[in-house]
Amino acid sequence: MSRARPIPALLALAMTVLLGLATALASTPANAGSPPLRIAAANWTVAETLIALGVVPYAVSDIPNYNAWVKAPPIPDSTLDIGLRNEPNLELLAQNPPDLLLTSALFSRDNARLERLMPVRMIDNFYTDAPFYEATLAMTRKIAQLTDREPQAEALIAETDQVLEETARALQGFKAPLYIVQFSDAQHVRVFGHGNTVGTLFSRTDLTNAWTGPTNAWGYASIPIDRLAERPDARIVVIEPYPRGVGEALKDNRIWQHLPAVREGRVSFIEPIWPYGGLISLQRLARSLVAVSDRIPPADPATEEGAP
Repeated sequence: MSRARPIPALLALAMTVLLGLATALASTPANAGSPPLRIAAANWTVAETLIALGVVPYAVSDIPNYNAWVKAPPIPDSTLDIGLRNEPNLELLAQNPPDLLLTSALFSRDNARLERLMPVRMIDNFYTDAPFYEATLAMTRKIAQLTDREPQAEALIAETDQVLEETARALQGFKAPLYIVQFSDAQHVRVFGHGNTVGTLFSRTDLTNAWTGPTNAWGYASIPIDRLAERPDARIVVIEPYPRGVGEALKDNRIWQHLPAVREGRVSFIEPIWPYGGLISLQRLARSLVAVSDRIPPADPATEEGAP
């Protein structure tokens, strides 16, 4: 049985008008002579990029978790919360539909229902044929075109390139293997490889990724924490936050406590940064890795000599 609820007649009429305008609105950039589009973002990376370009989103999905896992740039107080990223609140959207909803391929299963209410455009930096950084640049420029923010986008791109160059210089010669992880529960981590902000930094600096195994479409592998002992000479950087209860559980987790990097103090923690995010997330991760690189002591030489 369908879960969709009946829509009042007046709203149905409004929807018909919106559908007639959908193609034009979704494909035409804003211009300086017209009011700014009220844009909703179901994708956190799109939300981050809109704000970085100076656009106040009309609505964003799951703002509390954005604040916990993405953190910056902050969501403006005037922005509405439209529910879960994979299940937007259709009733709320129907009350006062945005001029345009930006979503991603990951959440496209609801597009047919969403398109009855408003124009929908899929934009993201995944599920493309381009490498992650190039796809992120293309996403940024597309959002800028839709919102009449092309100069701001080019300034953001130039700033990001400068941050990457400064990061490469700061990390020059830092050859020690490094795991960059995020906890999924007290027994497992996501360990990052290529195809995200982490992979971009590994490819642009002297940092060496300790993880050489396969990764998924999002550029990470979900592994038990004992596999972090496979490279006993490796440092570990943990991207916060912890899922609920994980921080306390790790205090009594013997596997975690006995990892060589944990025993020898070669673990650093950085504040929440979205590993799948846009250019602001990439800049923040770059600066965070530079900051912690000076605080991670080297591994014991004997350990390094015996490492594979």
